[in-house]
Amino acid sequence: MTYTEFRNKGESESSSSLAFDGHQTTIDTQDKNVGEIPREPEQAENVMKQSNIISENLWHSRRSGTFCDPIPNELTLSQAYDIQNACTTTGSDEDELLGYKIGATANETLEILGLNEPFYGPIYKSAYATNNGLKDELKLDLHLQHKPRVEAEFVACMKNDFHREDQDVTLAKLEDHIDWIAPGLEFVASRFSTMSEKPGATVIADFGANQYMVVGEPCHAWQDLDLEKHPVQLDITNQETINGHSGISIYGHPLKFVCWLLNQPNMHKLGLKAGQLVSCGTCTGAPFVQDGDQITAEYGTLGRLAVKIGTR
Repeated sequence: MTYTEFRNKGESESSSSLAFDGHQTTIDTQDKNVGEIPREPEQAENVMKQSNIISENLWHSRRSGTFCDPIPNELTLSQAYDIQNACTTTGSDEDELLGYKIGATANETLEILGLNEPFYGPIYKSAYATNNGLKDELKLDLHLQHKPRVEAEFVACMKNDFHREDQDVTLAKLEDHIDWIAPGLEFVASRFSTMSEKPGATVIADFGANQYMVVGEPCHAWQDLDLEKHPVQLDITNQETINGHSGISIYGHPLKFVCWLLNQPNMHKLGLKAGQLVSCGTCTGAPFVQDGDQITAEYGTLGRLAVKIGTR
């Protein structure tokens, strides 16, 4: 089954619905505007307190496997990223930020989430592992109650510190600053008991849906790869094989999402540090996984990932 067939299969089964956490939520995909919590001056302190409470609950749920109650009000994208940043601050004493994942890299996902562009989320050291599937299989225990899905992705590592200057970062400007490319499996999930009607902002707040990241062997000669159509094959126990390639996205090239990230206003001054990772979005959809599943992702000359799922 090709990624396009997998995608169409999902559309025919659930139309414009999403089930990141196993609770299907119908979404009006015609309304692309994310509702706002008023930000009057007298309400600023309450909004900040609410963000901190939500971030503390999300961090606890991420660590313990429990669920958070739904956010009572619709979030703006700015508020969603505020909560995401507060989550990282909350966990800074016990975890390390390794880089970022990019989500909603296909038009269909953007429509379902009610977003106009991709989003980013954190990758943490506590939820990161390496694997060479040609030599061994990684045993990975997840909070399966959060209904994880798996995405085969391409991961880029920065060679040096780099940030946007006076003009947007382009692929031509970026290439000299990439150290290596590797295959990756991102496991995405939701810590919320139910999703909001316009889930894009909720997904952003919830660590960008990231649950775990597995990265394969680095390829330092990545310039020899054709990153517009490098093939990927994803196999999961008792599921159809999904065939995709590196160019299946709205930008047609994984490194263009690194450019997009660096060009985001929140990232202008922060930039990316040497050694930080960017996982550039799925090229095989996001099928569910369950206890006992064996997952293999074949990347041809780029290597292989092999993971067996367990429960925490």
